Amino acid sequence: MKGRGLGSMLCAAAAIVALVTAVVFFLTQADAAPLGHTGIMPGVALLAGVLVAAILWLVPVRFGALIQATVYGVALYLSVTQLYLVFADVINQVTYAGGNAGLCVMYMAGAFLSSLLCVIACFFEEPVSPELRASSKRMVPVAGVLAVVLVAGVCYAGLAHGGPASAGTTSDSGEAVTMSAEDNEYLDKTIEELAATPHEDWVKKEHDGKVAYFFEGQYTEGFATIIDPACLDMYLCEDGSMYGSISGPVTSVAPGVKYLYGAWYTSDESGEKDFVIHLTGTQTTDGVVRATDTPGGEDADIHIFDTEHGDYNWEASFSFGLTNGMFTFTRNINIYGQKYAPAKSMTIDASGLETFYTGDSFDPANLSVTVVRANGSTETIWGGRLDFTGYDSDTAGTKELTGSFLGATATFEATVDDLVAEHYVGSYDLVSNGAATEAQVEATVDYSHKVVTIAAADGSASVTGALLDASDSALTMTINGSEPLEATISDAGGAKTLTIPAHQEVVKGFKSSATYDIPESTLTLSE
Repeated sequence: MKGRGLGSMLCAAAAIVALVTAVVFFLTQADAAPLGHTGIMPGVALLAGVLVAAILWLVPVRFGALIQATVYGVALYLSVTQLYLVFADVINQVTYAGGNAGLCVMYMAGAFLSSLLCVIACFFEEPVSPELRASSKRMVPVAGVLAVVLVAGVCYAGLAHGGPASAGTTSDSGEAVTMSAEDNEYLDKTIEELAATPHEDWVKKEHDGKVAYFFEGQYTEGFATIIDPACLDMYLCEDGSMYGSISGPVTSVAPGVKYLYGAWYTSDESGEKDFVIHLTGTQTTDGVVRATDTPGGEDADIHIFDTEHGDYNWEASFSFGLTNGMFTFTRNINIYGQKYAPAKSMTIDASGLETFYTGDSFDPANLSVTVVRANGSTETIWGGRLDFTGYDSDTAGTKELTGSFLGATATFEATVDDLVAEHYVGSYDLVSNGAATEAQVEATVDYSHKVVTIAAADGSASVTGALLDASDSALTMTINGSEPLEATISDAGGAKTLTIPAHQEVVKGFKSSATYDIPESTLTLSE
């Protein structure tokens, strides 16, 4: 230790942290690493840092701390790339990618701490003293041997474990059903043609046992705070067609997108083995279709690769296009596939289901769904992944619904009550396009959902708010970001009116907000 400065001590501490982390990594990575990021390279990078630290301890050189920080930085990068998959699994309560989130964080923390210590050491690095330089000359042969071991080890690890994944093939993956691109008529169909087939007919293919492969996946950005998680299910039918659905706890994951359609094949037009899912396009809940925009960065052809991860035989990653009406953006989705196998059973707990009202669409958000897969594993899944039949909100009453997923079904009940709402008409200053403009409106006071909506008669603009309290003479509400205000109800003159007092409405943007003064308005109950 004689002649060693604080910088050298920090680098030595970093090497100890890296060594401990590497040992834990090699003992646990087989089960802790997520699908798509298995392999030994993060541990190799950590051990490389330890060897570099040993070499530089024996033969000190200038900027040695910076060299070590760079090596540990590589290990940190390789560790961080594992996190988005395991955390997406945790948030979505699925096991697509597998792995252990806690251990992956531990790998990252060890690499980060080692790198940080070496970065700090850069500010305390001292010139190598003549005495230390003279004594280190005797260690040059040892350092040389360590350098050879380092280079050989990294090269071997890179060649043995860093090769690309292989494309899915019949022989490698044991496919039960094959499909030639040349013989697949669905590859030539447009999204309009595919979406014209009723969804019930697509689902019937599964019920009739005509599904060959099943892929499921999620947004890899599912861990981010601004991106909601979503689940994608894709059914590859024996006739060469593909249909799927995407769902999430918050619909902003894919605004309006519900169904996906396309085709698949296991050998291309030249006869070469190539497992590909062709995504022709999507369809919204309103029936609007959109073809896959490859010039815009979306992937129409999803190339499938072999994998070994539990019961999954294949995996892929692709860019999925979303649009909010004004512009299109892409999200990365990872999917994992296997030969289709019906689930053994499914149970649905509807005790947390809310009461619906006439005219409502069914919302499965509060369902608790447990599925026993074909391999016997039990998992809780997002209720939006199920197909439902039996729901009817045209009339009030108790409805018996049936949910189905991977061939398993379960029944449950939902309650539909009569919607209680009042409609008022008159003039009101609506906030639209950065200004408050007087317009003829219809105001809907929805007592059932506790929502107030004021919409222009021509449909050009609308604002909403919450109904906080209601009595025969007054309503307490907020409108378009306003503070709570009391609107009075009167029956004077034989007509029921609703008077909304003057108030301020606040429209919040991404970086700023705007406040608008809204004058008092009196609306009359519509017959």
